[in-house]
Amino acid sequence: MHMGLKKKLIFIVIAVGAIPLVLAMIISYHQGNKSLMKVIGSSFKALAFETSTKIDLLMKEEILKISRIARHPTLILSVTENNKFLEKVPLSEIGQELREQTLAWENQDLQGASPANNRASRVLKDFLKNDPYASENTLALFVTDSKGVLISSFNFYPGFLNTELPSWKGIMTEKLETFIGPLLRDRRTERYLFEFAVPVKDHEGQKVGVLHRIYAVKDFFDHALDPITFGETGHVMLINSDGVVLTCPILPTGHQLAPLELVKAVTGPSAAWAQTLGDGHGSEDVSIIGYSPLEQTSRHTLASINHRWFTFAWQASDEFFAPTRSLLSWVAGAGVFSILLIVIMGSLAADKIVQPIRQLQKAAASIGRGEKVAPLKIKTGDEIESLSEEINTMSKLLQRTFSGLEEQVEAKTQEVLYLKKYTESILMSVPEVVVIFDTDLKIEYANAAFETLSGSKPAIYLGQRLGGVSLESPAAWNQMAVELGTYQSGKRSSNASLDPAQYAPKDPLNPSQAEPSMDTRATVALRDQVFAYQFFDVMLENEDARRIGLIMKDITEQKDLLDQLTRAEKLSGLGTLAAGIAHEMNNPLYSVMAHTEAIMEQENISKIRELASKVLARSKHMASVILNLSGYARANDKDAMVEVDINERLDAATEMALMASYSDDIELVKNYENASHMTAKPEEIQQVFLNIISNSVQAMDGKGTINLSTQKKEGFILVQIRDTGPGIPREHLSKVFDPFFTTREVGKGTGLGLNIVHRVVEKYGGNIQIESEVGQGTTVMISLPTSGKKGSVAAERAIPAPGPSV
Repeated sequence: MHMGLKKKLIFIVIAVGAIPLVLAMIISYHQGNKSLMKVIGSSFKALAFETSTKIDLLMKEEILKISRIARHPTLILSVTENNKFLEKVPLSEIGQELREQTLAWENQDLQGASPANNRASRVLKDFLKNDPYASENTLALFVTDSKGVLISSFNFYPGFLNTELPSWKGIMTEKLETFIGPLLRDRRTERYLFEFAVPVKDHEGQKVGVLHRIYAVKDFFDHALDPITFGETGHVMLINSDGVVLTCPILPTGHQLAPLELVKAVTGPSAAWAQTLGDGHGSEDVSIIGYSPLEQTSRHTLASINHRWFTFAWQASDEFFAPTRSLLSWVAGAGVFSILLIVIMGSLAADKIVQPIRQLQKAAASIGRGEKVAPLKIKTGDEIESLSEEINTMSKLLQRTFSGLEEQVEAKTQEVLYLKKYTESILMSVPEVVVIFDTDLKIEYANAAFETLSGSKPAIYLGQRLGGVSLESPAAWNQMAVELGTYQSGKRSSNASLDPAQYAPKDPLNPSQAEPSMDTRATVALRDQVFAYQFFDVMLENEDARRIGLIMKDITEQKDLLDQLTRAEKLSGLGTLAAGIAHEMNNPLYSVMAHTEAIMEQENISKIRELASKVLARSKHMASVILNLSGYARANDKDAMVEVDINERLDAATEMALMASYSDDIELVKNYENASHMTAKPEEIQQVFLNIISNSVQAMDGKGTINLSTQKKEGFILVQIRDTGPGIPREHLSKVFDPFFTTREVGKGTGLGLNIVHRVVEKYGGNIQIESEVGQGTTVMISLPTSGKKGSVAAERAIPAPGPSV
């Protein structure tokens, strides 16, 4: 969307004036809000600490009170006498005695020595009379002996046997000096209670019983917390470390604060304040809460029930943030007023600047249309006035220049049209097929050679994808369309070599080339012809769009010539193998003849069988030699793909290579991995191994060690053939796969062996690498896919029948 200069100037003025103002207001508000929250938080913390100290003193006073009662001589004497009585009663009678006393107590029978009507109970009642506040919130005050039996009580609230009470266990068995019990809900009174308990000790300081006092929690603490309020909603409450409310002016006793994160935030080890989400009273807004642990009381509660008590100072979020919202309203109002003032002043200033600039714009537009413009008269006394003078000068110069410009433009246009026709004529005359694809991989241009090859008119294929045009040999064109997409994505073509050195065989028909102009490995069969093709980038000046070109060259004659030479290489190799086979078969043949003659003269049947077994063994050896030869010699392209045992083919190739060497001085070291199978033509895989091993045997002159190993890894079979020969010079390593390259004397090799190996390996989607140093031997590493994945159909046709080694 186009924005005028006036609007831009106004926006700039607003940005320059308003943004710092708004930022300053935001920072001021943030700092003021932060300081206010810190002050209020500190106040809440102080209030919580003051309240916790007050309740600590109250609890300490109560502990001292019941501790003084526990030291009363009458209570000590009553507990001691009852303990002695129970010790004298036989064990068989204790149970019956306690059952009778328990029944009488439950029936509230005051006859006899009832715990509610004895000397000790009167001491407890007198104590409560002298402490009116305590009598209002005390539900039970009673004494138990060393066996938990009730000794005295001022009412019938407690049970007669109390050994299961946590307070009795804490004092008598866990050796506590003061027990403060948990918050419990009494079913009889529907009130929440908690208990104090201290030991009753004899004159020797030994615990002889327990003094229990049970309080109504809310009645006990309300007089300490109710007066502590601030504002309309601010108050202080008492909670334990699990977030359970002991007493609160708003929440009921026993209420569980939520969430747990809030409880963790307000139950720290020392007095502090916290900013939390939620306030425990049902709101999920941000809250400021002050808290403080009851230090002295918590020591007793931790030892008794593993809880701590805390005071919790709180105020509702709406009331707490009311001053902050008021501050925000004032700040926002001041900001809006300031921005409006800036907009008005900016608009007035922009008018003074924009009006003369509009005159300049109008004049420049007229000059651009070639119109005659009257001189501008702008008097602003600044750069705009200088610019108007420059425009007047430019207008005069352009009027003079335009007079001859049209003729020059016409001449340049004719020149461009001529160059375009000249370029198209050159491309149309090129015998090779040339196709240019646009960024969507649609055909943008194709020369006459493509029209002849495809048999289609330009109207059919222009603007279409290569695979979407109805052409002859659709499978071949679809293959190239797939590789075109791969080339555009930056990935390697499926026909590309996996060799890290990116080896490309040299053209044997053009040995003068330093580097080949086309990688002849990428081939395709169309009709009865074989074409080598290559993709390339087309870069046009001043254009960022990437176009891709395709060039195709007819290499049918080159392929036929290479096939003839390869067959000659194989015939030469067969002569060498024939001599080796004759040598290899003579020995077992003579042995068969000798053993046969011996059988004819032998009458002993056991001896005849022994000789016959030797004849059979020699015959099997000759059959194995003939089988290996047939597997090597067969080269029918129509043979089916079968599952090939790589280890078996490697052994067969080794046997044939050693057979042709007439040498017994070569040591074989094998390290095969089981289940090394792939789908392929057996004779082609054996030919690969035979050519490489034959090179190793010939390089070592029949003496040395050959290491053979196979390994299956990540969907590939890795084959390694290493010899101890003289090695390959570094300058020859890059040429070993070239057709007709050989270091042997004339007549002892054609130089096609490793070229054929390279083609067969790539045909099956594999990879071959050679590592060698002079004097250190040579290592050939081959990787073949277990799936037997082959290259394109054209790639397969471009591979000649296997031949012997280099």
